[in-house]
Amino acid sequence: TTRPKKTGEIDGVHFHFVTRQKFQEDARAGKFIEYGEYQKHLYGTSIAAVQAVVNRAKICLFTLKAENLKALRRTSLMPYVVFIAPPSLQQLRRQKELLGQHGVKDDHLKLILNEGKITEQEYGHLFDRIIVNVDLDRSLNELKEIVRKLETEPHWVPSFWLNANNNNGAH
Repeated sequence: TTRPKKTGEIDGVHFHFVTRQKFQEDARAGKFIEYGEYQKHLYGTSIAAVQAVVNRAKICLFTLKAENLKALRRTSLMPYVVFIAPPSLQQLRRQKELLGQHGVKDDHLKLILNEGKITEQEYGHLFDRIIVNVDLDRSLNELKEIVRKLETEPHWVPSFWLNANNNNGAH
């Protein structure tokens, strides 16, 4: 991030604090999975930071904008992409009501459904799995099961991912 460090924050633990110029250089060099600006400060998720987590045998879970999936797929991180698709209009309305969001208009719900459909059409080829979020608890359990299987079962990956990982230290 480019924001100033707050009291008690440690560089490299809470955030990686850099100058705006350094951040922009890294962004141009393709070192981020995603980045953006919030309250005049730049924030991003660097490929190196995610790789450090993966190297500790941990799984990273992201909520990404769909347009950032291409950048993620170009890394050597070997991502497994799960798209959480919206349910039907009636089910979405019921979910909002269960969450105490009673004033949500159908136009807004239809917008959510349309965005989900467009995302699936434009980026569906990048998804490994799709979970239709009919029931929040069921969807969460399905996601947990996917993560469990990723941790315990072998999976097919494109060979170029393996070659990219083997070549990382060759330069």
